[in-house]
Amino acid sequence: MPTGSTVFLVFTGVVTFAVLLQTIILVVFAVGAKAAQAKIMEQVERLQTEVHTIVEASADLMETLGDLTPRMRAITENVQKATDTLRNQVNHIDGVVTDVTGKTRHQVSRIDSMVTDTLDGIARGTRTIQDNIMAPLRQIGGWMNTIRATLDLLRGGGGDRRTDRRTRRYDEDY
Repeated sequence: MPTGSTVFLVFTGVVTFAVLLQTIILVVFAVGAKAAQAKIMEQVERLQTEVHTIVEASADLMETLGDLTPRMRAITENVQKATDTLRNQVNHIDGVVTDVTGKTRHQVSRIDSMVTDTLDGIARGTRTIQDNIMAPLRQIGGWMNTIRATLDLLRGGGGDRRTDRRTRRYDEDY
């Protein structure tokens, strides 16, 4: 039948495993989010380069074709709006990734505190058991040995009981 300390140790182990699993999952999410951010930033840079090229080409066309200027301005404005929208979305994604990273750091700190507190509790429990249970049990054992020796002496046994048993066994064998 498991004792309270065994149950406590098993429970602590299960809790520690669950906390470590949660930490691993959060770290995997953070790494995945960071990788996604890098890919998005690459695409944004590529798109910005392409859009910039389009804007430059549009400016050249506006000089060459003066009668198409109003249409070209509308196209340029739309491209600029798309670039601004894309930039805002990238900034939003960056904010989300930063927030997730901060939360992950906070959770890791909490987990570290929980594990430290658990280990400290186990150490205190062990010390308490040793101080409050084992020491009195040793004293009781000492008293029992004293009482046993006194009773042996009073019975007239006088000698060591273990020696008497060994002698009896030896004598009984022959």
